[in-house]
Amino acid sequence: MARFEEYREPPRALEGLKVVELPCVDTMPFMAAAMAAKSFADFGAEVVKVEPPRTGSKERALGPFRDEMPDPETGGLHLFLNTNKLGVTIDLESLRGRELVFELLASADIVFNPNRPEVSERLGIDWRTLTARFPKLIFVSVTFFGAESAYRNLRGGDLVATHMSGVGYETPWHQVIDAGNQPPLKPGGRQSDYLTGYTAAAAAMCALYSRKSNGAGQHVDVGQWPSMISMVRPNIGFYSHEARDSASFQRLLTRLKMNAQWVYPCKDGWVSFNAGTDRFWRGAKKALGHPEWMETELFNTVLGRAANIDAIEAGVIDWLSTQTRAEAFEKAQAEHVPCFPVHSPAEVAGNEQYQARKFFVEVDHSAAREVRMPGAPCRFSRTPWRVVRGAPRLGEHNQKILGKQSVAGESRGAGRGGDVQRGPKPLSGIRIADFGWIFAVPHATAWLGALGADVIRIESAVAPDLVRFLTGTDGAIGANRSGVFNAINSSRRSLALNLATPQAQEIARTIIRQSDIVTENYTVGNMAKYKLGYDDLVKIKPDIIMLSGTPLGQDGPLAQTVGFGPTTQAFAGLCHITGYPDSFPCGIGGTWPDFAVGTGMVFFLLAALHHRDRTGEGQYLDLSMAEMVTTMMPEAMMDFLMNGRDHGPIGNRDESMAPHGVFPAAGEDKWIAIAIASDEEFGRLCEALGASALASEPKFARLHGRLDNVEELEREIAARTRAYSRDELVTKLRARGLAAGPVYSTPELSAWCRGCRCDSAISISNIAARQ
Repeated sequence: MARFEEYREPPRALEGLKVVELPCVDTMPFMAAAMAAKSFADFGAEVVKVEPPRTGSKERALGPFRDEMPDPETGGLHLFLNTNKLGVTIDLESLRGRELVFELLASADIVFNPNRPEVSERLGIDWRTLTARFPKLIFVSVTFFGAESAYRNLRGGDLVATHMSGVGYETPWHQVIDAGNQPPLKPGGRQSDYLTGYTAAAAAMCALYSRKSNGAGQHVDVGQWPSMISMVRPNIGFYSHEARDSASFQRLLTRLKMNAQWVYPCKDGWVSFNAGTDRFWRGAKKALGHPEWMETELFNTVLGRAANIDAIEAGVIDWLSTQTRAEAFEKAQAEHVPCFPVHSPAEVAGNEQYQARKFFVEVDHSAAREVRMPGAPCRFSRTPWRVVRGAPRLGEHNQKILGKQSVAGESRGAGRGGDVQRGPKPLSGIRIADFGWIFAVPHATAWLGALGADVIRIESAVAPDLVRFLTGTDGAIGANRSGVFNAINSSRRSLALNLATPQAQEIARTIIRQSDIVTENYTVGNMAKYKLGYDDLVKIKPDIIMLSGTPLGQDGPLAQTVGFGPTTQAFAGLCHITGYPDSFPCGIGGTWPDFAVGTGMVFFLLAALHHRDRTGEGQYLDLSMAEMVTTMMPEAMMDFLMNGRDHGPIGNRDESMAPHGVFPAAGEDKWIAIAIASDEEFGRLCEALGASALASEPKFARLHGRLDNVEELEREIAARTRAYSRDELVTKLRARGLAAGPVYSTPELSAWCRGCRCDSAISISNIAARQ
């Protein structure tokens, strides 16, 4: 008789870990801790989400709601952010509530606390108290500015962090022609919340690796503002190294258009199109049919094209006006030129690449019934991301979790299966063979290298990383003189090989035999062409972990397309929801999403390494940049998937707060970001602006009225903010406990970091760059 074996679900990378997510008690919606905890839950950790009784967490009230029927159990944001979590309700204000939290933490590995230090201290859940009580606990503070920063108790949020980081200043990317009427923009949705969530998840895994070595927990301080500052790392390199009269430096001083934008109009919509490199330019000439205007000698070099970008864009836009998105995409991609359509959320949900990769998943929920939502941000070959449990109903697991008494002081971490004695740094003893280039993968491996991993950068000797030639120290361009390259590629060794030769391939294999991780972001198929694909590598190193990061993933009908960060913004739907209200799609500054994706890579690689430590099994990680970007815009995607509503841009506004925007201050192109999360806060704002009567006007007194009359409200606020200097008004509003911040350019941000000697910017010596 045939023997039938019992079906077993595949293992999960983080099973065995216990995580507690505490609620944010601030009125400002802040989803970072929820995203961090979701990252752990979706890869197998046991996550207990603690919510306030009666109301639950903020995301329950935000929707989107099916058929506009508010229900705290069925809001789309709640359903997405809380998959696979267990849910309990605890009143943190009560003594018994704190005792229950302590019982949860006694057996926890990690806790995410999204509250400002003064709030945590008042509640008795601050990091000093809890790490002293639970010495093996990894306590992750996820706050607006950082728990130990000069701004530790200030209020912030997505709007303020974005505009203080420099990302808002250069959004929309080279599309501003009237600075007075086109204020700085934040990306659509709550991008900085979700970036901070991935940052917290990655940082928690780093601390877990430290505990594997020394058996001790620690405090991990993750700030939303510093997380966003990491998104403008190239700008810091430009500003610190580039000649002051160069175009690369000068663009940091103005928001006005100076260079190629990320997105352009075409016959039936918009596309992202870029022909910046010499190779892309040669391909673009073929794609456009070799028009006479492209053959001038003025366009023969990168610098020549940059100096004449107005003429080039005029010609490209003229061609695009005759092409549909599909036609432009097909012609450009045929010649290896990055070009993707700008998709709306509806088009993202229906596009063939996502469908082929089964990106969207169906989740059964006891209250919401069947719900479709974005799926895995990264595909693991052995321990796949999956949803085994829908978001919890409010207090659903009170009896199961709180009814059991934890063993007070139960040891977590030291001596458990998978613990590895490494060295003085968390990742000492780990070697990474890094074939990555440009931004995303180098950002990830620089982070891992700073924590002790031995990163060996294997670069093409024939075609070096193009970032090496983006800029040159004091105007002198050279392979080792790029401020941008040096700012990103720290904490690694370097090796140049011509991988087209068998000898170089064997050298690469020798390094890989002695490595734990391989990273790469070449066009699909290139590693296999060099006999360095995953199927080749497991033959020589069975437990190898390999990550491939590409625009659209390793399989599907569009897998071999050419792209980079800005084109994935477009494909994933983010450009469509970024822009001024009822206006055109916009490209996002800060080289988004490269560094956000690189941050996610750190978490995914350490999750796979954690699984290998426990089981001895390596695996293959397939990361689609576009898919990860789509996981970071759940509000727009869930609204379409639940209600068929196809979101467009709403500028700096928020559908649950008003005013929520960027307002002019005295002086040329000076702006202040203000986010008001309650009626009471609006009253304080009006008092600070000398306009107390506004707060009592019927159309502004309550949130629904302010949302209905938001344009008039913004005019009233702007008329008053103009009378103040930016920093004076920021100080005044912060003194009243309001969320406000200056819109910083890169020079202003750099000056702040130098003046405060903060950890967001450090100086690194480079011999070639100093010559």
